[in-house]
Amino acid sequence: MLSNEEKDYLYDIISAVIGEDHSIKIYKSGFNETTIDVVEKMVEQNFQCNANMKELIKGLLGGASKLSKGWLTKLLKAGKKKVSKTELKGYGCLVSVKSRWKSAIISSTI
Repeated sequence: MLSNEEKDYLYDIISAVIGEDHSIKIYKSGFNETTIDVVEKMVEQNFQCNANMKELIKGLLGGASKLSKGWLTKLLKAGKKKVSKTELKGYGCLVSVKSRWKSAIISSTI
């Protein structure tokens, strides 16, 4: 059984990863050990997604770890097709992780 303080902190972690979400907040009182397991997996997936995006950018820029203004223009002018459409994964990690894990978090409280 989680204390109210633990439930609050768990929600803080969830909202840090996927943003404030009223429909998840409604279920906060039902957070439990299963919710912890789901959120742990969600955070790991988000970490991996962000790591993959960072590696993609580093690869595109030849190892540079930070983006500087005009990086995309330079890449386009180079004419090298280093990335496929599937590697960019749409709107990014936040949307991907939220769409995958929101229902699992809610379901874990039932």
